[in-house]
Amino acid sequence: MATVEFRQASRIYDPARPPAVSRISLDIADGEFLVLVGPSGCGKSTTLRMLAGLEPVDEGQILIDGQDVTETRARDRDVAMVFQSYALYPNMTARQNMAFALENQKVDKEVIAERVAFATKMLELEDLIDKKPSAMSGGQRQRVAMGRAIVRHPKVFLMDEPLSNLDAKLRVSTRAQIAALQRELGTTTVYVTHDQTEAMTLGDRVCVLKEGILQQVDTPAVLYDDPGNTFVATFIGSPAMTLIEAVTVRDGHAVMGQGHALDLGMSGEQAAKLSGEEVIVGVRPENWEIVGAGKQQPEQAALPLNVELVEHLGSEQYAYCAPVVSEEFPVHVRGQRITVRTPKNAVEMEDTIWVRPVEGGCVFFDPATEINLNYL
Repeated sequence: MATVEFRQASRIYDPARPPAVSRISLDIADGEFLVLVGPSGCGKSTTLRMLAGLEPVDEGQILIDGQDVTETRARDRDVAMVFQSYALYPNMTARQNMAFALENQKVDKEVIAERVAFATKMLELEDLIDKKPSAMSGGQRQRVAMGRAIVRHPKVFLMDEPLSNLDAKLRVSTRAQIAALQRELGTTTVYVTHDQTEAMTLGDRVCVLKEGILQQVDTPAVLYDDPGNTFVATFIGSPAMTLIEAVTVRDGHAVMGQGHALDLGMSGEQAAKLSGEEVIVGVRPENWEIVGAGKQQPEQAALPLNVELVEHLGSEQYAYCAPVVSEEFPVHVRGQRITVRTPKNAVEMEDTIWVRPVEGGCVFFDPATEINLNYL
């Protein structure tokens, strides 16, 4: 087990273009499970490969257990990597694949046998131990690849999208197995994925990247409830947070609509951080409450929506709605749709519903920087 530290670390492929990874500073605690997440091309796999020693660090430093490993060869860093493609030797059995690296290190045969037996039992590979990869399913191959990493007893586990080649059901079960495995071993783990569901369910903390730049690193709960900027707000969470732009700030209050306006609950402290008289408001699907249906406007101030699509998920459903824009309610929604979570069979397509955010259900962003006002 070990700590990991990135100090202003960058990877620059072409000096004429922006860095693939730009000045990342990140501290990973001993035994922590940290997930790197972001869209394709954001630099998450490059960051992992820099830590593994498979990519050079053009600027800055990387430390493992307080020791600078920036110039250290990959094989001398004492890290073990699990790849997306499994990378098993096709001519070797599962036992031989797991033992191969230890044999190259001239580890005693009894120690190798003991470690392989430990990994085999932990990963439930007893029936596969003498089979070759061609006789295994994708999930079984991935478990062998994890076993090969476990037997090395490394300081740090590195996992580069290890579940992306599995089908949906197997991905869920293997994800649970990885989480249980990490808790049992307590080894510092850095895990790369583009799947934010994986990130939110696996990570002690999640690091969100965009175009090589670290956007926010925090616990899954904080990223979901209090995202640092509009990118994190819309990337984390499925369906995404709705962003309503150009919301008027009147006498220190964020309000929608004219006359009997809908007060969105922005605090005076947040209002004081704004440079203008508008704010971007974010609302999660579960933070809308339906206060009326049909053409008749309810007594309390509410936003009218037309239901365009309903996504049924068994016990609940998501209604994808278009705001009914009028002079009384001028609404500018990024992406043109507002998503509302409702109980089963609560609404149907082409219904009109009236909604308002629940108390404390809004997140407020500065229009100029798109940063959460809580972080300014």
